[in-house]
Amino acid sequence: MKKGPKKTRAETKQETREALVRAAMELFAKHGLDTPSLDDICERAGYTRGAFYVHFADRDAIVTAVMAQVGRTFLDALVQSEDDDLATIAQRFLVALASGAYPLTRRGGIRPYQLLDACARSPSIRKQYVALVEETVTRLAKATERSQKKKTVRADLSAEGMGLMLVCIVIGVQTLMDLEVPIDSAKSADWILKLLRPHGTEKTA
Repeated sequence: MKKGPKKTRAETKQETREALVRAAMELFAKHGLDTPSLDDICERAGYTRGAFYVHFADRDAIVTAVMAQVGRTFLDALVQSEDDDLATIAQRFLVALASGAYPLTRRGGIRPYQLLDACARSPSIRKQYVALVEETVTRLAKATERSQKKKTVRADLSAEGMGLMLVCIVIGVQTLMDLEVPIDSAKSADWILKLLRPHGTEKTA
């Protein structure tokens, strides 16, 4: 059998890092943020602690890397093109909630309080979380502007303010869901969109 080209050191190093991040993602999704140890992550990835420390200074560093990858992948799934408006993004978010694709709603996975606890004790994790929040606000602000151009959202609203408000609502909803407060996500999203519609275009339920 013909062997393929030999991998470069950089390619091998990148593969190791990706395997460690993937292992951490799988374990966090299944057992939550606090339970999996470094040994658990290394064993699942098939590498030693020595290999781990080539790529990450400590456990917080791999948590930060997982947050960046999961957060941006989810954002890309919500906002897929420059044409997406708030209604489209809201529908995708509802599907993600219902299917369990939203990272903070999986049973047995990462709980909102675990993420906040991690942010409280780790400046690097907090910095990554804030960066994801800011990126989400920016994307939602642009979606608000697109919706305003389509006249499906009131023109007198601040696009950036709306982006921030929507992020606050999502964080509030995920916290209440974690407390098992009964919430009809679809109805809540419909109410919010109705509040945002230009005057005179409100639809009846």
